[in-house]
Amino acid sequence: MSLNSLKRASDIEISSQLTGNLNIDTPQKVNIDALKLKMIKQEKKDNFKNKAFVVSLFFGLGVLGYFVSI
Repeated sequence: MSLNSLKRASDIEISSQLTGNLNIDTPQKVNIDALKLKMIKQEKKDNFKNKAFVVSLFFGLGVLGYFVSI
């Protein structure tokens, strides 16, 4: 058997041309729960921003309509 067939995917180095980084360490383990928590927090922020925008838009239209009808 050749040595190439024995290498695992985690042992193969990433090409520095693709990453732009010359010194690449071995990949670190990723905590999926931490990533999910960050994603949930970001989604909550985005939802709050969207709701605030819609509420302020309707409020502004209501105030504008009130002053136009006077």
